[in-house]
Amino acid sequence: MDTTRLSRLLAPLALLACVLAVGAVAMTTLGGDESANQTASSTKSKGTGTSTAKRTSTGKQRKTYVVKSGDSLSLIAEKTGVDVEVIVRLNPGVDPQSLRTGQKLKLAES
Repeated sequence: MDTTRLSRLLAPLALLACVLAVGAVAMTTLGGDESANQTASSTKSKGTGTSTAKRTSTGKQRKTYVVKSGDSLSLIAEKTGVDVEVIVRLNPGVDPQSLRTGQKLKLAES
């Protein structure tokens, strides 16, 4: 009888723990982590306001980008600092809805 009673007490606690864990993962995944956003904005506010991720080691913009798993045109635009419209114009044969991993996209005129 004691194990049944204990099970009835622990089951709701286990359910609550699962809900909290899923909520924490969802908040982190969906951008609910404000500390990461604050760090990014404070980094941008220092210096020239240009993110170092948008520049290569030589200080020039890259001319091509190799699509990685999970990339979208808006994510590529954010990573590279090139507007989505420019990427679409420079890559007329590319379907933005079906990017393939390993596909090369032009980011600047040759």
